[in-house]
Amino acid sequence: MPNASNPQRLLSYATSIAKCPTETVAYGSCVSSQAERIKQGDCSAEFKKLIDCVTKNLKKKLKRANRLLTFFKYNYKFVPPYRVLVDGTFCQAALTEKLNLAEQIPKYLTEETHLMTTKCVLDELEKIGPLLYGALVIAKQFEVAECPHKTPIAAADCLSHLARRAASGKTKYLIATQHDELTEKLRTIVGTPIMYIKFKTILLDNISEATKSGASKDEEEIKRLKQLKKEIMGPSDPLQKKKKKKKGGVNPLACKKKIMKASVETVRTGERTATGKRKRTKKKAPVESD
Repeated sequence: MPNASNPQRLLSYATSIAKCPTETVAYGSCVSSQAERIKQGDCSAEFKKLIDCVTKNLKKKLKRANRLLTFFKYNYKFVPPYRVLVDGTFCQAALTEKLNLAEQIPKYLTEETHLMTTKCVLDELEKIGPLLYGALVIAKQFEVAECPHKTPIAAADCLSHLARRAASGKTKYLIATQHDELTEKLRTIVGTPIMYIKFKTILLDNISEATKSGASKDEEEIKRLKQLKKEIMGPSDPLQKKKKKKKGGVNPLACKKKIMKASVETVRTGERTATGKRKRTKKKAPVESD
């Protein structure tokens, strides 16, 4: 469990704890029933169940983010470091929920991340004035992405323009916003991941229908190119296919008959030499060999 002296870190667990009502109530009841005389180790079983439930929910959240990012990686070539475009509404929501974006977004995406905004977003926040001053302070901490608008336009129009340009370009952006109208517009742009804040946590939006259909079109295009190749090159010649190696039989060399080779064998005789030693004579004897 995080240190209770760090409220910012405690808030990041709020969503996961909210998804464990049974375990939370059981642990709270145990503590409250013996609040005046509670000792270390009391309610340890209830506390363990609560921790297991929270850990399980945190893993589910990260697993979902990884699954969504994998889809964009293989279908739309999103690779780390990720570029996240942040607007004023997202900064204001982070301020309200007391979320540290520079810490929480890289942790959620589990990769190196560049937080960015545009001059159009900063200009809009400055025009609104004191009402969104805190959001302006947060947005100014981030890198300013290049946008083609010499005269600043509405932040929603600027981000949607960059999203359309990113769909067909090499520079890819994740758009972080709480603006409902902008979110609906981004869902119609193929290959645009959207981030938002809900229940004091950062989440990736579900894959839009436009993005799904764009990925299926790429698969259809690959199939069409393969079919076109067959029409131009003609059907493949079956004779050119690699012949399967036949199963080997008995080695013919192993079936050859054994040959009898003559070898020399020393045989003692009864004759003796002048010194009294027995004579040895060499005699040929048949011996089998392979």
